[in-house]
Amino acid sequence: MVRGYSGVWKFKKTVAFCLALSICISLLWFVSGMATYAKETENTYMIMVNRAANCVTVYEKDAAGEFTVPVKAFVCSCGREGHETPLGTFKTSNYYEWRLMVDGSYGQYAVRFNRGIMFHSVPYYTKNAGNMEWEQFNLLGEPASLGCVRLACADAKWIYDNCKEGTKVVVYDDAENPGPLGKPEEMKLSEENPMRMWDPTDMSSKNPWNQVRPMLYLTGAQTSEVLMLPVGASLHDIYSAIGLVDASGRAYDIGEYIIDISGRYDLNQQGMYDVSVRGVGTHGVRTEKLMKLLVI
Repeated sequence: MVRGYSGVWKFKKTVAFCLALSICISLLWFVSGMATYAKETENTYMIMVNRAANCVTVYEKDAAGEFTVPVKAFVCSCGREGHETPLGTFKTSNYYEWRLMVDGSYGQYAVRFNRGIMFHSVPYYTKNAGNMEWEQFNLLGEPASLGCVRLACADAKWIYDNCKEGTKVVVYDDAENPGPLGKPEEMKLSEENPMRMWDPTDMSSKNPWNQVRPMLYLTGAQTSEVLMLPVGASLHDIYSAIGLVDASGRAYDIGEYIIDISGRYDLNQQGMYDVSVRGVGTHGVRTEKLMKLLVI
């Protein structure tokens, strides 16, 4: 009897040990999984909206984990008098490819960050990318909205695509300094232009602005998608390395086009960087391309 009782006790002890071990392993998997999830869902960017300057600047984290590295700048239209965009710190929440606005217009790539306040495109009369309120597009850079932050279509889409839910948004005033990357300019549309109802920055294949949209290319021996610049590169080096051709294939001369590089990079430090290169030709229509930048 004693021997039998001892065997049962040992069996129960073994079962208890296995159960405890299983629980410990499960907890370790759970903690590891939560850490991985937290890392994967960690926000990459912070958005600063300078209400007074109608300029948006996007920041990435520095080596210390603080959002101090400016990587993108967008011209915008904040709220007009009587409908000012609220100041403060907020977080993005809901995302809409199309969103009906309070005045009956529609916005593309809307991202909510403060109750009824959102980032979105210039308004459209209907849910149709070819029915934009073109006069409102010409107001980018000035207060014009009912409180939301209006952007060119491509810029609204960038936030929609790249800024995760929970991204920090800070709305502040600084009329003297639009931001560390400056305030970009956007082209103006004329009433006589038959393409005026389309946002020129919209990269849809149906956009008639594609007929005059320029293309970027790498000059000289740079035939791959890797842009190579020397350490300490000057503006002249950049224009020597990146060219722009119009829709007919004619290469623009230096001085006829604008080149802008955005992203997290350092021309004084060797390395490979992911950047976005933007070109603007004589028509004022922009084109943008993701590239690898090799500083050597």
